[in-house]
Amino acid sequence: MEQQYRPIGLGTVVVRDSSLPATGVDDDLVILNIATGRYIGLDHIGREIWERIATPTTVSGLCDTLARRYRAGADRIAEDVTAFLHELADQSLIRIAA
Repeated sequence: MEQQYRPIGLGTVVVRDSSLPATGVDDDLVILNIATGRYIGLDHIGREIWERIATPTTVSGLCDTLARRYRAGADRIAEDVTAFLHELADQSLIRIAA
C-alpha cells in the first residue's frame, strides 16, 4: 500500500499508528507492519521517537526535546528527524495530522 507523499516540516503534527504490535528488544524496538507483514527494527533513538509520538506531537517539539536530550545542533536534529519520520510515513507507520 503506497501512501501519498505529504511533506513533513517542523510545524507538522505526527502520531504513530497505535494499532501496530511492537516489542522492545534490549534498547531497540521491533514493530510489525500488519499491512505488509514485515518487521521494522528501530534503534534506541528511533524507539525514543516512536514512544514520544504515541500522542499527536509537533515535529518542532520533538526536535527540541531531542536536541536538549542529546546536546546536538537543532538543524542536524531537524534534518535527521524529518527524514526518519518520512520513512515511517512511507511505510504507513505514522499519520500526519496537520
